[in-house]
Amino acid sequence: MRKTAHYRRADHVLGEELTLQQALGHCQDQYPDDSDEFPVFEFKNGVDCYIARHSQMDGREFIHLVTFERGAGAAVIETLQRAGVNEEPAPQAKQFIQSQVFMLCSNDDIIWTSHNQPLRDSAISVLINQLIETFGGFNQAPNYMLLATLDENRFRALMREGIEEIDLNVGGYRETLEYLINNGQIERAGIFSVLKSLGTNDVSQEEREAAEKINARLTLRPGRDWDNLHVKELLSDMATDVLDEDLDDGFAIVTKSGLRITRDTVRVKDDFNVDGNRRVVDVVQVRTGLDAAYAEFRRMGVLER
Repeated sequence: MRKTAHYRRADHVLGEELTLQQALGHCQDQYPDDSDEFPVFEFKNGVDCYIARHSQMDGREFIHLVTFERGAGAAVIETLQRAGVNEEPAPQAKQFIQSQVFMLCSNDDIIWTSHNQPLRDSAISVLINQLIETFGGFNQAPNYMLLATLDENRFRALMREGIEEIDLNVGGYRETLEYLINNGQIERAGIFSVLKSLGTNDVSQEEREAAEKINARLTLRPGRDWDNLHVKELLSDMATDVLDEDLDDGFAIVTKSGLRITRDTVRVKDDFNVDGNRRVVDVVQVRTGLDAAYAEFRRMGVLER
């Protein structure tokens, strides 16, 4: 199955000034030695989190976290008697998993992927900060915010390597037609000529008013010949124009390297494949996939140096 490795930069907000990797390293020294259970800490809203694995390798921290609701059951259906859907308690000394998070951290760079249930950046931040506050042993525990940031020169260079797509949210249908007619780079070609014909004076007032209420998007993709020099240059130039104009209605530029640039954020991701299904996943393969993503992000020049 396919997993996605997400990259963020950890920004120190409060407490002792340490890198995120240093703070997480302190935690491992504080885990209970004599417990038969995994170290556990409170996550939020009645949900707790087990630290299933925490290890160092190649100078990086690898952490496997598992969130669960203590004592919660799972929905089951009685297939033989048609009795319907009921709730079954978890087996003794086991808990039903809500979500799993796999993290790889180096300095203030963090790469993660989730399983069973996706988690937003804010939830990942809470998990990290709660882990550090519980096991860090600090008088003033450091607190971090995860940021999707990247040096502008770097992401403009990545845009020149190849564009996956340019998604323009140019507003309503009427505004889309005006964009195609007045600002489009391709004149009277295929669907463009058809759309342009709809923007003539032959359209009634009622049709124009209805068009203003329809949302439209324009997505540009390179097709099979994306690596053609002229195609790469044209799409790169178009992406640069979109970036510089900072369209009010928003945009999204996705590069072939997995970089996603919007009006507000710059996000980096990398996909990899592992054995598993929606319930379980091969942890060793996930670690290997995160290591490969780390290497790719370093090649892209997005990691701290």
